Amino acid sequence: KCCAQIRVHLLIPIRMIQKQKFKILLLIVGSAIFFTLIYKVGSANIYQYLCLLKWKILFLPLPYAIVFALDTLGWKYSLKGANVYFRNLFTIRLAGESINMIIPSANFAGEPLKAYLLKRHNISMLDGITSVVISKAIMTISQIIFVMLGVGFLLFQLHISGPRLVSIIVITLLLGIPVILFILFIQKRGIFLSFSKLLRKLGIKIAFVEKNVDRLIALDKNITQFYSHNKKNFYLSLIFYFLGWIAGLIEVLLVFYLLNIPINFLSIYIIESLSTVAKGITSFIPGSMGGQEGGIIMIFLNLKLSASIAITFCILRRLRELIWVALGLVILSKLEWKIAESSTND
Repeated sequence: KCCAQIRVHLLIPIRMIQKQKFKILLLIVGSAIFFTLIYKVGSANIYQYLCLLKWKILFLPLPYAIVFALDTLGWKYSLKGANVYFRNLFTIRLAGESINMIIPSANFAGEPLKAYLLKRHNISMLDGITSVVISKAIMTISQIIFVMLGVGFLLFQLHISGPRLVSIIVITLLLGIPVILFILFIQKRGIFLSFSKLLRKLGIKIAFVEKNVDRLIALDKNITQFYSHNKKNFYLSLIFYFLGWIAGLIEVLLVFYLLNIPINFLSIYIIESLSTVAKGITSFIPGSMGGQEGGIIMIFLNLKLSASIAITFCILRRLRELIWVALGLVILSKLEWKIAESSTND
């Protein structure tokens, strides 16, 4: 028994090291794809577009502030009876999202951090985790609706009609609507309790789940109560998250405006909505490096836009991401410092 325990303790760090190595490998491969795309497209063309911006490039990170503000309001309405100032929620969310951007975990790594940082504002860890689980679900639902509209606009833009149009619409609806219904169903039924029951049926035992069954049941109860007693907040959260996706169009519009490239509203919507799909599919790669760029190039080419414009757009978006991630990490360090100071004083 003692030998078995030693093996387990040795295997855990080994697996963690292997995962870290795999993530680094993915980042290297993704970066290689990104730079290969730049080489294939031609750095001279990209440089020519970037030269058009000059000092105007300073405006590019600004539209994301609107997106982030709307997303923060979406999160605010998922908090049960919480009286937290908007600026505090904004900074906490920014700190959590910066972790989501860095760590490849399908944008889940920063969610527990948000709940932890809420404790400083007299919100229990249970209520904090409840809010981030509900918030993430509502944000996903709004994204699905946003993307489904984007697919419809793409079909219209490409002048697809007849049986092919009908089949694509049916497939899109069959993929999108059941996912939305499943998210709502599983959250109302008890996502963590259902998950633990499934594990038991499969004969799988996870130590964390077994030790925290009571906490997971309490979390499920909080989530189901939200959907039962806070329907107005659910719809308000959904509206603000959807408006957040819509506000993302401003960034696309600004890039094309500064580059003096004419573009219509439908193309802007298609680029923004479908690029979120490319980013989501490749979220297992740190920062979706390479995967996001490949997806954006495909979108641009389908819209009869050049690959050089697509790569320029990707570089500008990466620049915006770096600025906001850096800002989030600075805020995170300050928040951690304040928490450390308050715990020392206690």
